[in-house]
Amino acid sequence: MPARWSDADFAQLGAAYELQCTSRMSAIYYEIRLARLMTISFWMEVVTAATASGSGVLAVLNDSGGWGNMAWQGLALAAALVAIIKPIYAPGKKIEVFTRQQQGYHTNFYSLKKLAFAIRQEGAVNDAHRRHYATVFDRHVQLSTEDENVPDQRLVKIARDRTASELPPASFWFPDTTPTPTEPAQPGAGSAPPASDPPASSPAPATAASLPPESIEAVPARQAVIHLKTS
Repeated sequence: MPARWSDADFAQLGAAYELQCTSRMSAIYYEIRLARLMTISFWMEVVTAATASGSGVLAVLNDSGGWGNMAWQGLALAAALVAIIKPIYAPGKKIEVFTRQQQGYHTNFYSLKKLAFAIRQEGAVNDAHRRHYATVFDRHVQLSTEDENVPDQRLVKIARDRTASELPPASFWFPDTTPTPTEPAQPGAGSAPPASDPPASSPAPATAASLPPESIEAVPARQAVIHLKTS
């Protein structure tokens, strides 16, 4: 006989799915941010190295005539701008932060995926599952303190769409049973009253569709990554 699921059990599984979507969406966001930032940092280093003394670029451009001199002046101007912008923009520090954020959210995503699979195999939510979720949630809170204050809205949309595509509602499993509400204790009763049959109008069994759309499709109400800070 399948185990009966309480409202708390359904809420626990639903919360795990919601945080799983959030983690995947944030991981995608930082993955894109990291790739773009590394490209910018690479070209900054190229411009700086090309204009450094002894690079040989100056000699080649000088031998090329008038257009070579113009090209060299353009490179020198670009290098001067890079020298001013680089300490302020600090790409190295941002790469370090974005890498840590991407890896952290990525780890949380697979940890929650493992948790959902374990709950499905067990057929019930136990204390070990609750402790697992609490650990991941605490790690998520810690990661969120280092999120960008103003996310890139274009990348948010890309991350949201990719998450909705990777994690459709049909991919979320719920037991085919009606949640059992928690009965309040009867004051002055020596023993608990016998369980009564559920009324005819009891709610339908919970399915993936019973989760809020923003939880399953990872489409947040605000125009930002679900747990990324907004301005």
